[in-house]
Amino acid sequence: MTTGSDFSPEHLHYEEQGNVAIITYDRPDCRNAMNTQTYRELVEAVERANASETVGAIVLAHKGPVFCAGIDLKAKPEPKDPVTGIRPTVATMGMANDTSWIHLMKRSKPTIAALNGAAIGLGATHVLAVDIRIGTRAASFSFPFLTRGSMPEFGFSALLPQIVGFGAAIEMCLTSARLDAETSLAKGLLTRLSEADDALPEAIALASEIGKHSLLQVSLTRQLLYDNVGETDWNVILTREREAFIQLFRAQRAARQAQEGTPDGN
Repeated sequence: MTTGSDFSPEHLHYEEQGNVAIITYDRPDCRNAMNTQTYRELVEAVERANASETVGAIVLAHKGPVFCAGIDLKAKPEPKDPVTGIRPTVATMGMANDTSWIHLMKRSKPTIAALNGAAIGLGATHVLAVDIRIGTRAASFSFPFLTRGSMPEFGFSALLPQIVGFGAAIEMCLTSARLDAETSLAKGLLTRLSEADDALPEAIALASEIGKHSLLQVSLTRQLLYDNVGETDWNVILTREREAFIQLFRAQRAARQAQEGTPDGN
């Protein structure tokens, strides 16, 4: 187990177990609600895992009975930026162009969430960008945007219809739906239902297996899925797949030649 000596977050815990980085939300007293400090620490933890030479996959976990209760409405507002005049919030940081949570997840190493409790509001929106979501029967998803006078964020308005279908997404949002674990699994919000009381060991085991594969191969596979999920032009789809094959094969050939001590050719 390793932790970064120069990284001491207050709102979460970061550790590496073998080839898996585990990021654990650690604000159970406020149901792991997210404020700007939590978000900054989360981004830094993900970036740290992505930069690690030993980490092959990332697990998001939580302490307490709630995965994340959404934005911390009791957090003290931050001062306005002296240049832009804008007061930083979780929403403005998480939805910034090119540096958003969605962008971070898209270029990240594989991510798996272990949910042993409720994902509410932002707790639900940000976890839908994670690759794999394993939950126990205590897991649930809630979308109380209308009842809270809020709006979907973090790319949720695109992610939810992709996962559950457009009609179901509209109904979930307009009814401020709360879905239990079994329904969440049926709708695709959870990708796997754990029969254990704690989904974390299963998530770590799965992350370790995924992390054993070539990082380039995993990265290219994820990139193809992200890029082609909404693509309708088959020529574009096939071109992307062909280019990914070429990139992988060239990397594999270069690795073999480096191991054999032979010069690299075209």
